[in-house]
Amino acid sequence: MLSDLLITMFVCVLITGLFLVTRKLNSQFPSPLLNPLLLCIVMLSAVLIFADINYQDFSKASYPIHFFLEVAVVALAYPLYKQMHEIKRSLGLLLLSGFIGVTSASLIAFILCKLFAVPDELLNSLMALSVTTPITLIITDGLNGIPAIAAFMVILIGMFGAVFGLSLLHLFKVKDQRVKGLTLGVVCHGIGTAAAIEHHPQAGAFASAAMIISALITAIWVPTLYAILTQLTGG
Repeated sequence: MLSDLLITMFVCVLITGLFLVTRKLNSQFPSPLLNPLLLCIVMLSAVLIFADINYQDFSKASYPIHFFLEVAVVALAYPLYKQMHEIKRSLGLLLLSGFIGVTSASLIAFILCKLFAVPDELLNSLMALSVTTPITLIITDGLNGIPAIAAFMVILIGMFGAVFGLSLLHLFKVKDQRVKGLTLGVVCHGIGTAAAIEHHPQAGAFASAAMIISALITAIWVPTLYAILTQLTGG
C-alpha cells in the first residue's frame, strides 16, 4: 500500500514537473514546436518505451492527474461567462460554423476512405473527429469502429491545432479573436481550446462555446449523416 502511494506521488510529481519545465522553456523560447503539451507527450512516451514501463501501471499511478484534469474542464465555463454577451450575439454564427465544420470533416473522411477503399472499420473510426475524445469514443463504438484509432486521431488533430493552429491563422491574416477561437474549438476541440484560452480570453471563450456546440452537433448529426452517405454509396 505504501509502495503504491509512493509510486503515485513520484509519477504525479514527474508529470507536473515536466509540464512546468516545458512551460518555462516555451515562455523563454516561444515556438509552436516547443508546445508544453507536445513536449510532455514526447518525453513521457520516451520514458515509458525505453524504461519498459507498462502503460496500464503508469495510467493507474497517474490517476490523481486524470481526476483533476476532469475537474479542470469546469474552468472552461469561466471564459464563457465573461464573454456571454458576445457569444449570445454570435450564437447563430457559432451554430452554423459548428455544423459546417463537423459536416465537412465527416464528409472528407468518408470520401477519402471510399477513394482509397479502406476497410469499413477504419472508415467508421474516422467519422467523428471534430469533438472531444469521450464523445468520439461513444459515437465510434455506435458505428462499429475502432475506438483506439478514433482516440488517437482526435488527440493528433488536437495537438496539430495547438502547435500550428494559431500560426496558420496568423499566416492567413486572421486577426479577429472570435474567429480564432471558433476555428480552434470546432476543429481542434479540447486541446485547441486550451491553446485558445492561453492566447486570448475572447478566443478562449469562443473556442469553448464552439467545442460544446460541435459536440452536440456531432452526437446528433454524424450518425444520421453516416447512414445517409452509406445509403447513397450502396455500402
